[in-house]
Amino acid sequence: MMQAFLEAEQYIGSIPKFVKKNTMQDTKAFYKKFSYPCKDSKVIHVAGTNGKGSVCAYLQSVLMEAGYSVGLFTSPHLVDIRERIRLNRELISEEDFAEVFARVKAECSKNYHPSYFEYLYFMAMLYFEKKQPDFIILETGLGGRLDATNSFETPCISVITKIGLDHTEHLGETLAEIAGQKAGIVKKGIPLVYFANNKTVTEVMEKSAKKAKTGAFSVKPEEICLKNYHEKGIDFSYYSGYYKYSMFHLSTTALYQQENAALCIKALAVLKECGIVKISEKELYAGLSKMHWEGRMEEMLPGVFADGAHNIDGIAAFLESVRADGSEGGRVLLYSSLAEKALKEMIKQIADAGLFEKIVVTEIESDRAAKAEELTAFFGGMNVLVIKEVKEAFAYCLRERAEGKKVYITGSLYLTGQVKSLAEEQGSKEHDQF
Repeated sequence: MMQAFLEAEQYIGSIPKFVKKNTMQDTKAFYKKFSYPCKDSKVIHVAGTNGKGSVCAYLQSVLMEAGYSVGLFTSPHLVDIRERIRLNRELISEEDFAEVFARVKAECSKNYHPSYFEYLYFMAMLYFEKKQPDFIILETGLGGRLDATNSFETPCISVITKIGLDHTEHLGETLAEIAGQKAGIVKKGIPLVYFANNKTVTEVMEKSAKKAKTGAFSVKPEEICLKNYHEKGIDFSYYSGYYKYSMFHLSTTALYQQENAALCIKALAVLKECGIVKISEKELYAGLSKMHWEGRMEEMLPGVFADGAHNIDGIAAFLESVRADGSEGGRVLLYSSLAEKALKEMIKQIADAGLFEKIVVTEIESDRAAKAEELTAFFGGMNVLVIKEVKEAFAYCLRERAEGKKVYITGSLYLTGQVKSLAEEQGSKEHDQF
């Protein structure tokens, strides 16, 4: 790796230690210092509790299938910090990363220093300004109204995914409060597409759209119908209004991806009606089918599936997919989480589901990790084995896989990222044996 990139990565990693939370006014003022990069670009802004990254990935895949170039800014990363900034699926190069890092650093002062997320957002916008993709997809970090990405004021559409109870210490303790924060990305005259999974959420979204004098287009669960579930993926139908009842194929076993794909379909239908995109049904089908998003029910090795579910709704969706896998050899779960999550409620769901014959509890390599003893206590009388080191815990699970069991990993995207690195090493070893 080039030295300038390593130094930039190290600097960004140290930011949470010395920077305070900035106001939206300050963030916008800093954005202005760069003469509003990408101000004339076609930007798709995505917020929500669960599914943001997947919706972004589906949008990217379909747009690219239709011949558009696409810049993508997402978070968090699993293995490499450069995953957060991509152009046409390719990670930003180390050279470009170091260059835009230096440009942001040159504007930092005692009065304003970007937070970790803000810093990477500004880097992304400078990079996309240089590359000029046809579309830019921005995923919010936390919330919406006060998120750094909301400093961009002229997206071509706002998309809000499924909303649930997460980050309640920052966003509010009720669905209405959290939905209000997410709806903060709605802009005057800019169409809104949202997932209508809850009456309260629907009321907040419709009210926000009315206030912004813009149209609100919902995706309702009852409009989505699972037709076929198999090892190669999912077939489902969705009535979008524009594409009518169409059958789509997704290359994933994650049942919740139907909802995220439907949001993508609806958003593109709205953009098509506005004359912003030209996408054929063939391109839509192919783009959805080709999408691969890491860490979301991803088969990292044969029989080893990792899902970054880290809140109550995410765990429920994860368990729904596990339940449908038709496993006959038994299942083992590798679990860990961050301490600030709703641990008791999440683990109760897992315990009540009765899908795993053994739970392996480990500790994420993070200062924010929940202690293994605390997690174990919540599992009650289940068959729980504590292996605190992630590497050792994963090795144990692989031995269980050798006995014919399916292995699942969940509880945190941080755990998923750490296991992904180990799985890649193991994959290389298994490949060398043949």
